[in-house]
Amino acid sequence: MRFTHIYVEQRALEYPKAKEIMDRLPGAGVITIKHYKDVLDRKRQDVILQREHRAIILAVRDGNRIFEGASVCQSFGQKHFYYVSSMMNCPFDCEYCYLRGMYSSPYIVVFVNLEDYKADVEYRLEEGPMYVCASFDTDLIAMNGLTGHVDFWKEMAKEHEDLLVELRTKTAYEVKDNISNVIYAFTLSPEEAVSRYERSTASADARIDAAARALGNGAKVRLCFDPMIKIPGWEEAYKKLIEDAARRIDFSFLTDVSVGTFRMSSDYLSKMRKAYPDSEIAWYPYAVIDGVAQYEPETDRKMQEYVCGLLEEHIGREKIFTWN
Repeated sequence: MRFTHIYVEQRALEYPKAKEIMDRLPGAGVITIKHYKDVLDRKRQDVILQREHRAIILAVRDGNRIFEGASVCQSFGQKHFYYVSSMMNCPFDCEYCYLRGMYSSPYIVVFVNLEDYKADVEYRLEEGPMYVCASFDTDLIAMNGLTGHVDFWKEMAKEHEDLLVELRTKTAYEVKDNISNVIYAFTLSPEEAVSRYERSTASADARIDAAARALGNGAKVRLCFDPMIKIPGWEEAYKKLIEDAARRIDFSFLTDVSVGTFRMSSDYLSKMRKAYPDSEIAWYPYAVIDGVAQYEPETDRKMQEYVCGLLEEHIGREKIFTWN
């Protein structure tokens, strides 16, 4: 990905990670700022134009850096479930993504004080084993060549066997390791949804092949049919996707599978509708239940049950996690 500018907090300049990233973007203009929110949270920004001319923000994350898993996220049966945002915003531009309604700008924020994250995790580990979604607000794998954040989380997992790290992606990442407490989670969508709503991501076929190779290398792999999108002919599209995956992946070796339909905070959806007035996904007539915008309950139930039924032909029900 090409970045035209680098915004960098004055204090971030003191960190080696900031210099490392800046050295990898020699053609980008550098603008020194006081705080990343001065850029990210500015009002009345043109998000469409900013997506065409991307900038990256290098910053230091203060305060809380580890958060308890939200109710709209799957914990996969883990007791101590957390998510960590060592980056904010994503290099991809999926039309259904909640990040479109979360921030005023699509610029990517990269936090460079990773040693503080390390200290926070080690402090929490004193309470017992923990499961961390490290790619919660971004696709860390897609950015790793620039930031090295995936390498950081893999090293953390190697040092702490009671730390379970999930790295979720829509890339065709070549997994060459088999760290026992790192899960590579590949989000799978029908190609119709990928081409229509998941711009710049890897194709469905490429992700399936990447997941198969990762399993072949002995890595832990999770397949995520989440979020499911109600595209025209969704039943046949998801049936084909699962059949394609099952032909190339031995499901018996998967760590597990997740299934979930589109869901988003109603507040985020309202902001997304203002920022993207032509978005087909944003303007679907969702039901709002307990502050969460989602498909009407009967449609939601039908979609999840249908896909779970297809998956049960290839993997035990105890390994299929759903969102309710």
